[in-house]
Amino acid sequence: MPSLNLDAPVRQSMFDALKGTWTDRLLLCLALISIFTAWFVIQAQIAAGPAMAEIYHGKTLLATYPLPKPGEAAISLQVEGDLGMSEIVIDEHGARIATSPCSSQRCVLSGAHSHAGDMIACVPNRILITLRGSAESKFDAIVE
Repeated sequence: MPSLNLDAPVRQSMFDALKGTWTDRLLLCLALISIFTAWFVIQAQIAAGPAMAEIYHGKTLLATYPLPKPGEAAISLQVEGDLGMSEIVIDEHGARIATSPCSSQRCVLSGAHSHAGDMIACVPNRILITLRGSAESKFDAIVE
């Protein structure tokens, strides 16, 4: 009795299904263009306006401070978190968590951040600092 190979037609039909039609390709291209466009729009909104540091405890916005220019006085504040007090310093170098009651101290070791879109998080203490606005660019130069 001859054996039947049923796998070959099934594999071929799956391969044909993956090829797609020109409409599928057009929809895929439109989706990719939409994703890239949304990415650039979101990045532009983050970098718009003056450079600001937003301080959160959980989902609650506690304060918003402008990043000082060189020569301006630094801002130092104490923020109460779930574990205790964290000291936040905002100076001409950016924003940083100076002290925190958490055990790992990763937030303290991350240092100062000054780029738009940067975040500093003390996860155990539920403290978050986000930087928005026209903070320093991450790029030294842009070449066309």
